[in-house]
Amino acid sequence: MSTIILRLLHNANISIEEISKKSQIPLDALVNATEEPIEFWTIRELNAFAESLKIKPGELLEELQPSTYILDIDDDAQTIQGVNISNLENYYAIRAVVEAEHLEGWNPVAADITYLNNQFVNPDSEFIKDVESALNEYDVNTEE
Repeated sequence: MSTIILRLLHNANISIEEISKKSQIPLDALVNATEEPIEFWTIRELNAFAESLKIKPGELLEELQPSTYILDIDDDAQTIQGVNISNLENYYAIRAVVEAEHLEGWNPVAADITYLNNQFVNPDSEFIKDVESALNEYDVNTEE
């Protein structure tokens, strides 16, 4: 933990002493916080570090917490992120989209998979028209 927060403070040219003075949190409390897991920080400590870095506390939490995201695909159960897709053809189509976009940095959750499945079952005609209109504007052939 200390490595990440200390690197962030160093990159922003901010010392723990400055944060202590500005936030009125004892220096030793802030030093101890940098050596502890984020789960042990007080709200005041988190806010003091975030404010000094000029970011929201939630953004700082994202920086400090390790990523635990897992793309869960189960071909036997036909599930993606725990959402069952009963139609086999739709399952493989959605899986291909999810895997391709995941490689580009998208981390879908169950609600995203449910939305995609619903769009396969009951496509939003207005949305399709908007997409086709946008593609036609750039001379992309949408006809099969």
